[in-house]
Amino acid sequence: MQVVTESALTSLDPQTVRDLAASETEVSAAMSAHLSMRVRAAHRLIAIRSLGSIRERVAYDLLDRASQSQLVVGRLEVRATQADIADSIGSSREVISRALTSLRAKGIVETAPGVVRILAPSLLASIVGTFVT
Repeated sequence: MQVVTESALTSLDPQTVRDLAASETEVSAAMSAHLSMRVRAAHRLIAIRSLGSIRERVAYDLLDRASQSQLVVGRLEVRATQADIADSIGSSREVISRALTSLRAKGIVETAPGVVRILAPSLLASIVGTFVT
């Protein structure tokens, strides 16, 4: 979860939550929906990291990193070297360099030393679309 505006955090007593879930179907349904979303996200991550092509794994990694840093820098940008990205997806720096060159040639990303800027997030997301649906 990322907080976009000023927010307050409420700490819930686990036993109270269990009691509410046992007696209130709306609470059970909300908990079930949340857990289902977390399981789908975990399955998606496992699928892309184990079954995805290099291009799909790079696209997913860039989108994940950029979405985490967007609030800090104000734009979709990844502050990482090619070696950092390679380590993250289990590949080599040379392979990442080729993948980024391809993405750059299509106008999807722009690179500078230690920085990858996402210019077309929808195109980058379409690369991993089979794993996200």
